[in-house]
Amino acid sequence: MSDTPPSTGELPPASEPPTDEDRSADARNPAAASGELAADSTAPPPTTPVPAVVDEDQAVGLREAAEHHLPGITLFALRFARANDSTFPGPAGKRGAELLYRVGDLKKWARNRPRAATGTTDLD
Repeated sequence: MSDTPPSTGELPPASEPPTDEDRSADARNPAAASGELAADSTAPPPTTPVPAVVDEDQAVGLREAAEHHLPGITLFALRFARANDSTFPGPAGKRGAELLYRVGDLKKWARNRPRAATGTTDLD
């Protein structure tokens, strides 16, 4: 058996429709019309978060390095260089199975890495 009281068949009272005065106030404040609370006009504007300071000794994986610290170098390029470039920095630690590298070492390697001369590919 159910613990809910038996229904009397009556509906709850309906709320009153908005008056013309309420509608004109909603037209002046669209946030109030949508049910949102109006922002306090004296409140300071929201601030943008300050980016975290990067410590050059911070250890990161290759994916994080490619996404956040080495613009223009892809994850594939970093993995290829790790396997084939003797000047690629050695790991500074491990997190599970992932090798970690110092951000400063990766940036130094990226500045000094060899690049192909322009116009050396024969695509024509």
